[in-house]
Amino acid sequence: MPAWLTAGAALGALGLHRWAVSEPERIARAVRVLRFAWTVPLVLVPLYPLDPWLFDLLLPLTAIGGLALNAYARTRERRDLRLWGLTLFVCVLSLFWAVSAYAQIAGRGRAELTERTVRSDFPVVAVLSEKDLMIRGGGSCFRRVTEKGSQYAYEYAGLRLFHVSGDRVFLVPRDWTPGHGTLYVLRESEGRRVDLLSGPGHRERECRA
Repeated sequence: MPAWLTAGAALGALGLHRWAVSEPERIARAVRVLRFAWTVPLVLVPLYPLDPWLFDLLLPLTAIGGLALNAYARTRERRDLRLWGLTLFVCVLSLFWAVSAYAQIAGRGRAELTERTVRSDFPVVAVLSEKDLMIRGGGSCFRRVTEKGSQYAYEYAGLRLFHVSGDRVFLVPRDWTPGHGTLYVLRESEGRRVDLLSGPGHRERECRA
């Protein structure tokens, strides 16, 4: 997303440039103002403590725009490859910063969404095992299987399917949160069974004696 925004801003700037150069006075006024475009990110720095997550994204994006416009204004009449080289170097670094910040914001948002929906929206899971898997707490529960002829000794409920990768199944208890909780990783093997249960009835009945 930051890369798309940067590309869109560059296209917009190109369009404005073509519009402005049609009148010398208009472009002259614009150049005088754009010489100070590098100060825009500096104005945002004192506001950083208000919302660090947001300004971690805004600061590099405004730095890219401000420095590029400043370089354009200062090289309008006299070409300076050194200034453009330094500007492009800082802009690339700023773009990496913006991409990293956006990834953190997106990850944090997904974690918050998971916290709100893990209990109600994630698939309900029941696990049967010959041995005790020590799955405890977080809204999960277990019972000993007493039915005759069953090859399993333990049944675990109150679990949600978090992810599947190869032969590994990632489970979390229904009250799991990003800041507090356990992620259980089970490998497919004999003596163990993972059941995915559909329908709201299983959510209502799970962990009831």
